[in-house]
Amino acid sequence: MKYQEIISISYCGNAPEKLAKAEEMLQEFGQNLLAESKIVAAVEELRERVVSLDTHMAAMDMGKNCSACAATPLGGCCSAYMGHENNDVLQLLMNMLAGIKVKLVRSDDLECCFLEETGCLLLFKPIFCLNYLCERIRQHSGEQDLKLLEERTASLLGGQVELEGLIISRLQK
Repeated sequence: MKYQEIISISYCGNAPEKLAKAEEMLQEFGQNLLAESKIVAAVEELRERVVSLDTHMAAMDMGKNCSACAATPLGGCCSAYMGHENNDVLQLLMNMLAGIKVKLVRSDDLECCFLEETGCLLLFKPIFCLNYLCERIRQHSGEQDLKLLEERTASLLGGQVELEGLIISRLQK
């Protein structure tokens, strides 16, 4: 595949269309991608970064803060718009390569289509979902906690970009 084709496929469409494209790519290229030791190693490294970030977020009580916000009439930042606009085919494919059963959980046009009762089903999330810190989180968190949160988020996002680059490189062969 040519670079332009990969990019065109990856960033166009709504969530169901992107998911279908990711499933097609997994079917066509999944075995070859998982045969690539650098890709497998990058996925495993990212898993460790996810655990590190999740552990810190739990220590900061972010789940409680986000749940309280989501329960209000205007409902939080995990909106349907986020699910359709902030993910892409390569990111969904990365989750599939990591063994995540990516599926559309919701179709209510209110909340993100990947949001389960226990939270987001995606292991590797869009940049907005990881980077956005609302005022409530900032007010209820100490400076050191926020600094560590930003460091771990940056590490994870950087790793996701590297994995995406490896996948693109392999798809171009």
